[in-house]
Amino acid sequence: MNLDFQAGGSPLAARMNPAIYTVLIIALVISAILAAIFFILKKRKKIEETPEWQAAQAKRKTNRKDVATFSEKYKLKPDEEVFLWKICRKYGITNILFAIKDLKSIEPYFEKYYKSNKENSQADINLMFRLKFRLERIFAASESISSTKLLPKNSKISEIFPDGTKSDFFVYENTKDYLSIKITDEFFESQKKPENLEKVAFTFHSATGMQYAFVSRILRYETDANGHQMIVSHSNDLITKQQRHFKRININEKCKIASIRIETNKKNEKKYIPAEKKYECMITNISGGGCCISTTLPIKESQMTYIELSLADGEYGVFGTIVKTRKSQTQGLFNLHIKFNNISLEVQNKILAKVYGYN
Repeated sequence: MNLDFQAGGSPLAARMNPAIYTVLIIALVISAILAAIFFILKKRKKIEETPEWQAAQAKRKTNRKDVATFSEKYKLKPDEEVFLWKICRKYGITNILFAIKDLKSIEPYFEKYYKSNKENSQADINLMFRLKFRLERIFAASESISSTKLLPKNSKISEIFPDGTKSDFFVYENTKDYLSIKITDEFFESQKKPENLEKVAFTFHSATGMQYAFVSRILRYETDANGHQMIVSHSNDLITKQQRHFKRININEKCKIASIRIETNKKNEKKYIPAEKKYECMITNISGGGCCISTTLPIKESQMTYIELSLADGEYGVFGTIVKTRKSQTQGLFNLHIKFNNISLEVQNKILAKVYGYN
Protein backbone atom coordinates (compact mmCIF):
# COMPACT_ATOMS: atom_id res chain seq x y z
CA MET A 1 0.00 0.00 0.00
CA ASN A 2 1.39 3.42 -0.97
CA LEU A 3 1.25 5.72 2.10
CA ASP A 4 2.90 8.77 0.50
CA PHE A 5 0.66 11.84 0.60
CA GLN A 6 0.77 15.64 1.04
CA ALA A 7 -1.01 16.88 4.11
CA GLY A 8 -3.22 19.78 3.15
CA GLY A 9 -2.38 19.53 -0.51
CA SER A 10 0.75 20.20 -2.50
CA PRO A 11 3.54 22.62 -1.41
CA LEU A 12 2.43 25.01 -4.13
CA ALA A 13 -1.11 25.00 -2.78
CA ALA A 14 0.20 25.61 0.71
CA ARG A 15 2.18 28.64 -0.46
CA MET A 16 -0.93 30.01 -2.07
CA ASN A 17 -2.95 29.69 1.16
CA PRO A 18 -4.49 33.17 1.84
CA ALA A 19 -4.02 32.82 5.64
CA ILE A 20 -0.26 32.61 5.29
CA TYR A 21 -0.22 35.70 3.04
CA THR A 22 -2.25 37.59 5.63
CA VAL A 23 0.17 36.71 8.43
CA LEU A 24 3.16 37.72 6.32
CA ILE A 25 1.58 41.03 5.37
CA ILE A 26 0.67 41.82 9.00
CA ALA A 27 4.22 41.00 10.08
CA LEU A 28 5.64 43.29 7.41
CA VAL A 29 3.27 46.10 8.36
CA ILE A 30 4.17 45.80 12.07
CA SER A 31 7.88 45.77 11.20
CA ALA A 32 7.44 48.85 9.05
CA ILE A 33 5.54 50.67 11.83
CA LEU A 34 8.17 49.78 14.43
CA ALA A 35 10.93 50.89 12.10
CA ALA A 36 9.12 54.17 11.45
CA ILE A 37 8.63 54.76 15.19
CA PHE A 38 12.31 54.02 15.81
CA PHE A 39 13.48 56.52 13.22
CA ILE A 40 10.95 59.14 14.37
CA LEU A 41 12.09 58.82 18.00
CA LYS A 42 15.72 58.89 16.93
CA LYS A 43 15.12 62.03 14.91
CA ARG A 44 13.14 63.59 17.75
CA LYS A 45 15.92 62.85 20.23
CA LYS A 46 18.41 64.44 17.88
CA ILE A 47 16.20 67.52 17.60
CA GLU A 48 15.76 67.71 21.40
CA GLU A 49 19.52 67.72 21.83
CA THR A 50 19.96 70.83 19.71
CA PRO A 51 20.63 74.15 21.51
CA GLU A 52 17.71 75.74 19.65
CA TRP A 53 15.19 73.18 20.96
CA GLN A 54 16.59 73.40 24.49
CA ALA A 55 16.37 77.20 24.44
CA ALA A 56 12.78 77.12 23.18
CA GLN A 57 11.75 74.65 25.89
CA ALA A 58 13.44 76.70 28.60
CA LYS A 59 11.55 79.85 27.57
CA ARG A 60 8.04 78.43 27.46
CA LYS A 61 5.77 78.44 30.52
CA THR A 62 5.56 75.42 32.79
CA ASN A 63 2.68 73.07 32.07
CA ARG A 64 1.10 70.37 34.22
CA LYS A 65 3.09 67.62 32.49
CA ASP A 66 6.35 69.41 33.31
CA VAL A 67 5.43 69.49 36.99
CA ALA A 68 4.49 65.80 36.95
CA THR A 69 7.81 64.92 35.30
CA PHE A 70 9.69 67.11 37.77
CA SER A 71 7.86 65.57 40.73
CA GLU A 72 8.61 62.03 39.59
CA LYS A 73 12.27 62.82 38.92
CA TYR A 74 12.92 64.47 42.29
CA LYS A 75 10.46 62.43 44.38
CA LEU A 76 8.26 65.33 45.51
CA LYS A 77 5.45 64.61 47.93
CA PRO A 78 1.90 64.85 46.53
CA ASP A 79 1.15 68.12 48.34
CA GLU A 80 4.48 69.57 47.17
CA GLU A 81 3.65 68.67 43.56
CA VAL A 82 0.22 70.32 43.84
CA PHE A 83 1.69 73.48 45.33
CA LEU A 84 4.49 73.64 42.75
CA TRP A 85 1.92 73.55 39.94
CA LYS A 86 -0.13 76.17 41.80
CA ILE A 87 2.74 78.67 42.00
CA CYS A 88 4.02 77.91 38.48
CA ARG A 89 0.56 78.49 37.01
CA LYS A 90 -0.14 81.58 39.12
CA TYR A 91 3.02 83.42 38.09
CA GLY A 92 3.68 81.86 34.68
CA ILE A 93 7.04 80.48 35.71
CA THR A 94 9.12 79.22 32.80
CA ASN A 95 9.69 75.49 32.32
CA ILE A 96 10.52 74.22 35.82
CA LEU A 97 12.65 71.41 34.38
CA PHE A 98 15.07 74.09 33.16
CA ALA A 99 14.37 76.85 35.69
CA ILE A 100 15.64 74.66 38.56
CA LYS A 101 19.13 75.13 37.09
CA ASP A 102 18.82 78.86 37.82
CA LEU A 103 17.15 78.92 41.22
CA LYS A 104 17.53 82.68 41.62
CA SER A 105 15.01 83.14 38.80
CA ILE A 106 12.37 81.28 40.84
CA GLU A 107 12.99 82.70 44.32
CA PRO A 108 11.19 86.07 43.81
CA TYR A 109 7.90 84.27 43.13
CA PHE A 110 7.94 82.60 46.55
CA GLU A 111 8.50 85.93 48.29
CA LYS A 112 5.74 87.48 46.16
CA TYR A 113 3.38 84.65 47.05
CA TYR A 114 4.16 85.02 50.77
CA LYS A 115 3.66 88.78 50.87
CA SER A 116 0.48 88.79 48.76
CA ASN A 117 -1.16 85.77 50.37
CA LYS A 118 -0.71 86.28 54.11
CA GLU A 119 -4.41 85.63 54.58
CA ASN A 120 -3.82 82.02 53.55
CA SER A 121 -3.73 79.30 56.16
CA GLN A 122 -0.57 78.80 58.17
CA ALA A 123 -0.39 75.27 56.74
CA ASP A 124 -0.34 76.68 53.20
CA ILE A 125 2.44 79.15 54.03
CA ASN A 126 4.42 76.42 55.79
CA LEU A 127 4.12 74.18 52.74
CA MET A 128 5.44 77.00 50.60
CA PHE A 129 8.55 77.32 52.78
CA ARG A 130 9.09 73.56 52.81
CA LEU A 131 8.82 73.35 49.02
CA LYS A 132 11.21 76.29 48.63
CA PHE A 133 13.81 74.54 50.77
CA ARG A 134 13.23 71.30 48.86
CA LEU A 135 13.98 73.10 45.59
CA GLU A 136 17.11 74.60 47.15
CA ARG A 137 18.35 71.13 48.07
CA ILE A 138 17.60 69.82 44.56
CA PHE A 139 19.57 72.72 43.08
CA ALA A 140 22.45 72.24 45.52
CA ALA A 141 22.66 68.52 44.75
CA SER A 142 22.72 69.20 41.01
CA GLU A 143 25.76 71.45 41.49
CA SER A 144 27.72 69.04 43.68
CA ILE A 145 31.51 69.15 43.70
CA SER A 146 33.94 66.25 43.88
CA SER A 147 37.21 67.75 45.11
CA THR A 148 38.56 70.40 47.45
CA LYS A 149 40.43 71.74 44.41
CA LEU A 150 37.15 73.44 43.46
CA LEU A 151 36.88 75.44 46.70
CA PRO A 152 37.15 79.16 45.90
CA LYS A 153 39.32 81.55 47.87
CA ASN A 154 37.76 82.98 51.07
CA SER A 155 35.39 80.00 51.41
CA LYS A 156 34.48 79.30 55.03
CA ILE A 157 35.85 75.96 56.24
CA SER A 158 35.54 74.38 59.71
CA GLU A 159 37.93 72.03 61.46
CA ILE A 160 36.20 69.36 63.57
CA PHE A 161 38.00 68.17 66.70
CA PRO A 162 37.64 64.74 68.36
CA ASP A 163 35.59 66.21 71.23
CA GLY A 164 32.97 67.52 68.77
CA THR A 165 34.01 71.17 68.94
CA LYS A 166 35.00 73.07 65.82
CA SER A 167 36.90 76.15 64.71
CA ASP A 168 35.97 78.24 61.70
CA PHE A 169 38.59 79.40 59.22
CA PHE A 170 38.78 80.60 55.61
CA VAL A 171 40.53 79.38 52.48
CA TYR A 172 43.60 81.58 51.99
CA GLU A 173 44.85 80.00 48.76
CA ASN A 174 43.89 76.99 46.65
CA THR A 175 46.63 75.53 44.46
CA LYS A 176 46.77 72.33 42.42
CA ASP A 177 48.96 70.74 45.11
CA TYR A 178 47.43 71.87 48.41
CA LEU A 179 44.81 73.91 50.25
CA SER A 180 46.04 76.83 52.34
CA ILE A 181 43.75 77.71 55.26
CA LYS A 182 44.16 80.99 57.14
CA ILE A 183 44.20 80.47 60.93
CA THR A 184 44.24 82.91 63.85
CA ASP A 185 47.24 83.73 66.00
CA GLU A 186 45.37 82.27 68.96
CA PHE A 187 44.81 78.94 67.21
CA PHE A 188 48.39 78.84 65.94
CA GLU A 189 49.65 79.12 69.54
CA SER A 190 47.04 76.77 71.05
CA GLN A 191 47.53 73.15 72.06
CA LYS A 192 44.62 72.13 69.83
CA LYS A 193 46.62 72.90 66.71
CA PRO A 194 47.17 69.60 64.89
CA GLU A 195 50.71 68.37 64.37
CA ASN A 196 52.33 68.06 60.96
CA LEU A 197 51.15 64.94 59.04
CA GLU A 198 48.19 64.51 61.40
CA LYS A 199 44.82 63.67 59.83
CA VAL A 200 42.05 66.18 60.48
CA ALA A 201 38.31 66.33 59.67
CA PHE A 202 36.83 69.39 57.95
CA THR A 203 33.41 70.56 56.81
CA PHE A 204 32.38 73.31 54.41
CA HIS A 205 29.39 74.54 52.40
CA SER A 206 29.49 74.95 48.65
CA ALA A 207 28.17 78.08 46.99
CA THR A 208 24.79 76.37 46.56
CA GLY A 209 24.52 75.49 50.25
CA MET A 210 25.39 71.80 50.05
CA GLN A 211 27.38 70.70 53.10
CA TYR A 212 30.45 68.50 52.68
CA ALA A 213 32.87 66.74 55.00
CA PHE A 214 36.31 65.33 54.30
CA VAL A 215 39.44 64.11 56.05
CA SER A 216 42.82 65.49 55.06
CA ARG A 217 46.40 65.52 56.33
CA ILE A 218 48.22 68.56 57.72
CA LEU A 219 51.28 69.06 55.56
CA ARG A 220 52.84 72.01 57.36
CA TYR A 221 52.29 75.53 58.68
CA GLU A 222 53.42 78.75 57.02
CA THR A 223 53.62 82.35 58.15
CA ASP A 224 53.82 85.47 56.01
CA ALA A 225 52.97 89.17 56.30
CA ASN A 226 49.25 88.28 56.36
CA GLY A 227 49.53 85.85 59.26
CA HIS A 228 49.51 82.08 59.72
CA GLN A 229 48.27 79.41 57.31
CA MET A 230 47.63 75.72 57.75
CA ILE A 231 48.63 73.78 54.62
CA VAL A 232 46.56 70.63 54.03
CA SER A 233 46.47 68.05 51.24
CA HIS A 234 43.60 68.02 48.77
CA SER A 235 40.81 65.45 49.04
CA ASN A 236 38.73 63.85 46.30
CA ASP A 237 36.69 61.84 48.82
CA LEU A 238 34.04 64.36 49.80
CA ILE A 239 31.09 63.19 51.85
CA THR A 240 27.75 64.92 51.44
CA LYS A 241 26.37 65.55 54.92
CA GLN A 242 22.70 65.03 55.71
CA GLN A 243 20.70 68.14 55.08
CA ARG A 244 18.46 69.72 57.69
CA HIS A 245 14.72 70.05 57.16
CA PHE A 246 14.93 73.86 57.09
CA LYS A 247 17.32 76.50 55.88
CA ARG A 248 19.56 77.87 58.63
CA ILE A 249 21.16 81.33 58.81
CA ASN A 250 23.84 82.79 61.05
CA ILE A 251 22.76 85.77 63.13
CA ASN A 252 23.95 87.59 66.23
CA GLU A 253 20.89 88.73 68.14
CA LYS A 254 19.83 88.91 71.75
CA CYS A 255 17.31 86.49 73.20
CA LYS A 256 16.22 85.22 76.59
CA ILE A 257 16.08 81.71 78.00
CA ALA A 258 14.49 80.30 81.12
CA SER A 259 14.12 76.98 82.87
CA ILE A 260 10.82 75.10 82.62
CA ARG A 261 8.40 73.73 85.18
CA ILE A 262 6.17 70.89 84.01
CA GLU A 263 2.65 70.52 85.40
CA THR A 264 0.34 67.56 84.72
CA ASN A 265 -3.45 67.85 84.93
CA LYS A 266 -6.01 65.17 85.76
CA LYS A 267 -6.07 64.03 82.14
CA ASN A 268 -2.32 63.41 82.35
CA GLU A 269 -1.71 66.30 79.94
CA LYS A 270 1.56 68.12 80.43
CA LYS A 271 1.83 71.87 80.56
CA TYR A 272 5.19 73.61 80.26
CA ILE A 273 5.56 76.79 82.28
CA PRO A 274 8.68 78.99 81.92
CA ALA A 275 10.29 80.38 85.06
CA GLU A 276 9.86 84.08 85.73
CA LYS A 277 13.62 84.64 85.84
CA LYS A 278 15.05 84.84 82.34
CA TYR A 279 18.68 85.04 81.26
CA GLU A 280 19.88 87.17 78.36
CA CYS A 281 21.85 85.24 75.72
CA MET A 282 22.80 85.51 72.07
CA ILE A 283 21.35 83.49 69.18
CA THR A 284 24.14 82.61 66.73
CA ASN A 285 22.04 80.73 64.17
CA ILE A 286 18.40 79.81 63.67
CA SER A 287 16.10 77.75 61.42
CA GLY A 288 12.50 76.62 61.45
CA GLY A 289 13.53 73.55 63.43
CA GLY A 290 15.94 74.90 66.02
CA CYS A 291 18.65 77.35 66.94
CA CYS A 292 22.05 77.72 68.58
CA ILE A 293 22.41 79.93 71.63
CA SER A 294 25.64 81.25 73.12
CA THR A 295 25.56 81.68 76.89
CA THR A 296 27.68 81.62 80.03
CA LEU A 297 25.31 79.01 81.51
CA PRO A 298 26.72 75.43 81.34
CA ILE A 299 23.32 73.81 80.77
CA LYS A 300 23.49 70.06 80.25
CA GLU A 301 22.22 68.21 77.21
CA SER A 302 18.70 66.70 77.06
CA GLN A 303 17.18 69.45 79.21
CA MET A 304 14.20 71.43 78.02
CA THR A 305 14.35 75.19 77.94
CA TYR A 306 12.22 78.20 77.08
CA ILE A 307 13.49 80.62 74.42
CA GLU A 308 12.08 84.10 73.91
CA LEU A 309 12.71 85.28 70.36
CA SER A 310 12.42 88.71 68.81
CA LEU A 311 10.65 88.37 65.46
CA ALA A 312 9.24 90.88 62.98
CA ASP A 313 6.11 91.83 64.91
CA GLY A 314 7.03 91.14 68.52
CA GLU A 315 8.38 88.69 71.06
CA TYR A 316 7.51 85.00 70.78
CA GLY A 317 8.23 82.15 73.15
CA VAL A 318 9.12 78.62 72.07
CA PHE A 319 10.14 75.48 73.91
CA GLY A 320 13.07 73.35 72.92
CA THR A 321 15.35 70.52 73.94
CA ILE A 322 19.10 71.00 74.21
CA VAL A 323 20.48 68.26 71.97
CA LYS A 324 24.12 69.26 72.29
CA THR A 325 26.20 71.52 74.55
CA ARG A 326 29.67 72.53 73.42
CA LYS A 327 32.12 74.83 75.16
CA SER A 328 33.43 77.59 72.94
CA GLN A 329 37.16 77.89 72.30
CA THR A 330 37.08 81.53 73.39
CA GLN A 331 35.57 83.59 76.21
CA GLY A 332 34.44 80.51 78.16
CA LEU A 333 30.98 80.52 76.57
CA PHE A 334 28.75 77.52 75.92
CA ASN A 335 26.96 76.86 72.65
CA LEU A 336 23.56 75.27 73.19
CA HIS A 337 22.22 73.46 70.11
CA ILE A 338 18.44 73.44 70.55
CA LYS A 339 15.69 71.57 68.74
CA PHE A 340 12.27 73.22 68.93
CA ASN A 341 9.45 71.14 70.45
CA ASN A 342 5.84 71.33 69.21
CA ILE A 343 6.40 74.76 67.70
CA SER A 344 3.24 76.27 66.22
CA LEU A 345 3.04 76.76 62.46
CA GLU A 346 2.47 80.48 62.99
CA VAL A 347 5.71 80.97 64.92
CA GLN A 348 7.63 78.61 62.66
CA ASN A 349 6.46 80.57 59.62
CA LYS A 350 7.57 83.83 61.22
CA ILE A 351 11.00 82.31 61.85
CA LEU A 352 11.20 81.04 58.27
CA ALA A 353 10.20 84.49 56.98
CA LYS A 354 13.10 85.88 59.02
CA VAL A 355 15.46 83.25 57.62
CA TYR A 356 14.54 84.14 54.03
CA GLY A 357 14.42 87.88 54.66
CA TYR A 358 10.70 88.20 53.89
CA ASN A 359 9.96 90.51 56.79
